Formats: sequence, C-alpha cells, structure tokens
Amino acid sequence: MYITASTYGGIDWHDSRTIHEQLRNNGSFNIRAEQIPETIADDIAKDFPYVENIRNKVLQALSEKSCFQFMIKSEEKDAAGNVTYKDCGTHEADGQTYYEDEATFDGEKQTLTRDYAFGQVSYITKYYVEDIPYNQLGYIVTEDFLAPVKGVPLVQRLYHDIFDDPDAAQHYADNLRLHDLRYPKSIVTFLVCNRQEVSGQPWYQNEKEAMRLMTEKGQAYLDDSFCIFTKSHVENLKKLPAKEAV
Repeated sequence: MYITASTYGGIDWHDSRTIHEQLRNNGSFNIRAEQIPETIADDIAKDFPYVENIRNKVLQALSEKSCFQFMIKSEEKDAAGNVTYKDCGTHEADGQTYYEDEATFDGEKQTLTRDYAFGQVSYITKYYVEDIPYNQLGYIVTEDFLAPVKGVPLVQRLYHDIFDDPDAAQHYADNLRLHDLRYPKSIVTFLVCNRQEVSGQPWYQNEKEAMRLMTEKGQAYLDDSFCIFTKSHVENLKKLPAKEAV
C-alpha cells in the first residue's frame, strides 16, 4: 500500500496552492495495511509535538472513525535558544471557547484541517491510500509550481519519464534544478504512481509531447522556450527549427 498526503489551502482561492508528499514507514514507500494508521499518526504527530498523546489520539480517531480538535501553538525560542510553544489567542462566545488557530483531524475521512485567524486561512491535508500492482509500480519526479496564477493551485511539469527504480528517481529528484523564478515558487515532488493509470491521463500525454518536442528541437527544460503551462511551452517549441543532425 502507498500513502500520498495532499495539502490544499491558502488565504483565498486567488493564492491557494496544492502540495503532494509521498509518505514512508521505516524508510519504505511500500506500507503494509496494518501500518497505515501509524504512518498517518506519525506524519501528523511530527508537526504538533506539544499536543499530549497526539499519536494515540490520531490512532483512536482512525479506529473509531471519529474527530478530535486541538490548539495550534506558535514555536518560539527562549533566551537560551530552547524551543518553546506559545498558546494562540482565544475568543469566548455563547459559553464556548474558540481558538484563533486550531486543527481538526477526521478519522473517517482521513483528513487534517488547520484553521488560522479564526478560520480566515485554512489548509486541508487528505491522506490517500492506494494499492498498486507490482507490475504497474513506477516513480515520478516533477517540478511543481505552486499557485502560479490566480485560481490555479498547482502546475506539475515532467522532464523525465516514469522511473522503474526508486533509487534512480531519488537521485534525479535530489539533483533536479528548479527554475530561478522569484514567483511562483516551485518545488521538487517525488511520488509513487500506478504506471498504467498515469500514462492514460491527459496531463501525462501533454508532458510527453513537450519532452518529445524538446528532444526534437534540441531544447532543455531550462531554456528560454520554457513556459510554466505545458500547452504554451509546446506552442513555443513548435515554432523552433528542428535540431540539426550532427
């Protein structure tokens, strides 16, 4: 089994972005079914070390398909450089206390929601569990542009076909040069994928066409013909003369 954590959010739809992360258990992407709850719990617990028994609370919520809420604290350092955590603000209304910053984990939906500024800014992380047949297992590395324009949370660009070997994919990811753009920000994303499903997606076919044209025209993804949006990049490439044979 394989688990992808997908996080979406921002101040509003204009700047909201999506980030994908492939989870591991003991260094392995291939996670046994009985390890899924602990893998999700560990992923959440690492970001909220100040919440008492948070790992057990996540496991309980997953088991019971229930929800629990907790305060999000801000990290600070004292005069000695030690990390401390400061409580957020609160608001009292109708006999209830509301946290300025709080999180909710829904065990049934396997979803973590983080709300800031009394809900004005939200981030939602959804944990997707997928069983991929061994003969369809692949590894994909993309440059992901986060919120490149208003209303577009993510643009994924592919410069290398699906890898068979996870170590080769990781080496490629570790050495992939990102575009030197101040905005939008881009990141390297490494994901396990179902080769058959991905190869049938229009997104993948568009990326393959861009890669084919880059080879034909003697272009690299860092050249001036590049455009964040694949269709525009393809149009730019089509206008270039073909690479002369050596």
